[in-house]
Amino acid sequence: MKAFLMLIFAVAIAFVSYQYVYPPLSAKFGLDKPLSLPVVIVEEKIDMTKVELPKVDMKPVEAPKPEPKPEPKPEVAMAPPPPPAPEPVKPKADEFVPPEFGTIETIVGNWLAIPKSVFTTPKLIKCTKEVEVKSKAGGTKIPAGGTLYALSQEGSNIVVASAPTSPFRGLVALDDTDLKAIVTNAYEAWKVDRVAGLRRQFEQKKMADASPKRSTGGASSGGNAKPEKDKDGAYPLLLASMKSGEVTEIKLDNIKKWGEAAQEKIDGENLWTVTVTFEATTPFGKFETDAQAQIKAGKVAKWVYTGTGEVVP
Repeated sequence: MKAFLMLIFAVAIAFVSYQYVYPPLSAKFGLDKPLSLPVVIVEEKIDMTKVELPKVDMKPVEAPKPEPKPEPKPEVAMAPPPPPAPEPVKPKADEFVPPEFGTIETIVGNWLAIPKSVFTTPKLIKCTKEVEVKSKAGGTKIPAGGTLYALSQEGSNIVVASAPTSPFRGLVALDDTDLKAIVTNAYEAWKVDRVAGLRRQFEQKKMADASPKRSTGGASSGGNAKPEKDKDGAYPLLLASMKSGEVTEIKLDNIKKWGEAAQEKIDGENLWTVTVTFEATTPFGKFETDAQAQIKAGKVAKWVYTGTGEVVP
């Protein structure tokens, strides 16, 4: 305990000495000033002959070239607008207008539906190259230029026979024959005939309209009575002729118009005539046409086409 008290006493004396004794002593002996050391300045000489300077490219710097000015585009003269299409010339009332026909591809369904009327009778065709005619009995080779008879069509093939009366039946590709050319040529010829017939029919009707009116009443000499219409506007006398088979192309269901009975002098005889407009079936479609029934002694003596004068089958 005594030692501990001595330690405390020593610390107290040291504290008091530091606070009150040390400052006057340090001021007396100059211990309170900061210590200053001499500064030595050393000058370093540099040998400039040994200093390597960076190389500088002394080439003259080219000034940037000015960007070329865009050349002005030549002015394109605007084309004048096309003139308006001329209006189609309307035909005159007394002028014949030929009908418009479809293309052969339309008529034959792009060659997949040739009208059956084309094959009404066996049609002689040629092979354009060597072909093998396939049949139930096997295959038969036909050389290029060889002939066959076309009987009907099955898709892109043609049913053929070696002769019109031969029992042999086989198939050959349509494109391996000249049937397309045959049908196309027939269609072109038919169009020419069709236009010519319609033109004659038009001219005859025009002449008939310009001539004095024919008699449409009364009775003719020789007991040739005027044909009478029924309540539906048809002529029982003409219907009886159709039913009896005197004409097969004209039927009640394809008649479009019944004309009026009139008297005409034909081949030196006074006859009653009736013009009938009907829809005729041709190898290349259905078209309206006119036929004339010539009546003698109370019976239909003849049916003729008004355009050509040919007998209607």
